[in-house]
Amino acid sequence: MRFYLLLCLLLSSYAYAQQSASAFDPAAKVATAQILSTANGVNGATVLSMGLKITLEDDWKTYWSSAGLAGAPPSIDWQGSENLANVEWLWPIPTRMMVYDVETYGYKHEVIYPLQVSVLDPSKALSLTAKTTMLVCREVCIRAQVNLVLNLPATDSSIDKASSAQLQAYVANVPVDISATSASLQQLGWDSASSQLIIEVAGLTHPVIDGFVEGVDFTLFSRPQISQQGGVTRLTMAVEDMAGTPARLDPEQALKVTLTSEQGGISFTDKITPTVIEQTLPSWIYMLLLAVAGGFILNLMPCVLPVLSIKLLGVVESVSESSAQRRINFLLSAAGIFVAFWLLGLLFIGLKYFGIGFGWGVQFQSAAFLLVMIPVLVLFALNLLDKFDVQLPQSLMDKLSGSNKGHFYQGIFAVLLATPCSAPFLGTAIAFALAGSSWQIMVIFSGLALGLSLPYLLISTWPNCVTVMPKPGMWMVRFRQFLAVLICATLVWLIWLLQAHLSLMLWTGFSLIICAMVILLIMKPGPRALVSTFAVYLLLANTIIWSPASLSGRGGASTQSNSAIQWQAFEPEKIAGYIDEGKTVFIDITADWCITCVVNDRAVLQRSDIINRLNADNVVAMKGDWTKPDKQIEDYLKRYGRYAIPFNQVFGPALPQGKLLPELLTKDAVALALTQAGQ
Repeated sequence: MRFYLLLCLLLSSYAYAQQSASAFDPAAKVATAQILSTANGVNGATVLSMGLKITLEDDWKTYWSSAGLAGAPPSIDWQGSENLANVEWLWPIPTRMMVYDVETYGYKHEVIYPLQVSVLDPSKALSLTAKTTMLVCREVCIRAQVNLVLNLPATDSSIDKASSAQLQAYVANVPVDISATSASLQQLGWDSASSQLIIEVAGLTHPVIDGFVEGVDFTLFSRPQISQQGGVTRLTMAVEDMAGTPARLDPEQALKVTLTSEQGGISFTDKITPTVIEQTLPSWIYMLLLAVAGGFILNLMPCVLPVLSIKLLGVVESVSESSAQRRINFLLSAAGIFVAFWLLGLLFIGLKYFGIGFGWGVQFQSAAFLLVMIPVLVLFALNLLDKFDVQLPQSLMDKLSGSNKGHFYQGIFAVLLATPCSAPFLGTAIAFALAGSSWQIMVIFSGLALGLSLPYLLISTWPNCVTVMPKPGMWMVRFRQFLAVLICATLVWLIWLLQAHLSLMLWTGFSLIICAMVILLIMKPGPRALVSTFAVYLLLANTIIWSPASLSGRGGASTQSNSAIQWQAFEPEKIAGYIDEGKTVFIDITADWCITCVVNDRAVLQRSDIINRLNADNVVAMKGDWTKPDKQIEDYLKRYGRYAIPFNQVFGPALPQGKLLPELLTKDAVALALTQAGQ
């Protein structure tokens, strides 16, 4: 193993009247902690100047009040102290540091956090009991708890000159409020189109060299681009979420900003105001390109297998057609894809307007949707086996001119079956769209439609490219039979998904009846058998929808499945407690209908080395099941700007705010995240 753990910090201390003791480990000596006081007694003072001094060895580091996307600031529990009214922390200007590829803010070697300590009764002695928790990191992170004690008598008027000298430098490095300077804030603007924060300050006496922003969790503000014009300093920061995609801020979001210079720093807190940055590439264009790429990659995902079979059949059967007819057919299929995505976009806009929960692929949480899709797949399979032919009304057939009648609906069908899958770039684009305005939803969904329909559009552009296919013959019959088997495999999958909504007995009976119906239609095809069979199916579907098992909201797959991983139930309220215990938490939100989730589980999470790491004593593996609607999971996904699964996240002492993993997991990505979190 590349990294090793260093044991540090002997959690002990002693005190005497003038100075508290420091806690240290004489063997590892990674860090020491100490409380400094400029005064050796209370002596009638209502506020005493003190400081928490942390000394770090080599390249070990600790953190600022806002640590960035990793790390955590130190804290003190003053329980047990006597004559203590309040303690105000002051935070010296930090430096930017990197932990792997994650930017953090903090200090190396040594830092003193100034403390303004208020006493209840200035005529009495002060007794401090400081249970100090601090996180120190290098390649690994160690969360240490140090018990410090400081007793100051009531009447000693002497000054600790050594402590005063040490504190002075750090107090001078604490940013002052802008109201105490000649500077004034001109703008704290937010350009939602480019996801950039704009800060303009006038009257600064020293050049700004950096800027830090606090007030929004799970968000990274980049190092600012700084310019000056007419006495106004302008800082522009790109803002990203934990997934590295453009972030979004609430219109009335309040931010605390710290601007630094060689001579110190200033700070201010204000609400953002909408603004527009000219001559910038809007982030929605970048997201549109991701949507096109994600839609195209969706063609290669496993849940699109039946859709791909229909595409292949279309290519095969178009060999005997004219180039013009072939072009029309594929354009109709592409049109079906666009219309389906536009309808989905309008549906999401309506759901968002009425405050109803939604997400990518969530229609598979509905038993009614599954019961509608099952007969549709049966009809497709029978059609491929030449047991059923779609006959539309004559007026509609005249408009669609013969063989064109099914191509448009194939495009719509492609979109419906593609939604259980997630692909690279897809989740990022959808999250951006569903968190944005109505026009952004429609633009991004149009990009997804363009990507998914790209193979159709390419063939319609060069229709003669399919002439390389062999001439029609018996092989086409065998090919149609093979595609029918693929459709039946999808049918079995949909029936399997129904088990989340039904009791075992009802689901078993339904499955057997469906099998009997399909066999009957294959053995005795014809309009009469079709009508009678589907009449029985409608009665059966109605019984299922109104069955007590379906209405009771019975959950999906248990987190305690046959997996070798020791999964715990998804309880996000416990994450903070596990982090305080020094444990790493791995979150996996999945669903029975999420094919990409199954791929992640089989290809990555079920590897023996990953299983061993997730089952380690200091790791808690939580699994959330979104097979059926779950408000807690829905709210949790929205908290991180996600509207689709798979969703994987890692928390730990070094990543208290969590780190999001990509939609398609890799062994290296999971292992690195677990290491970064503090293993």
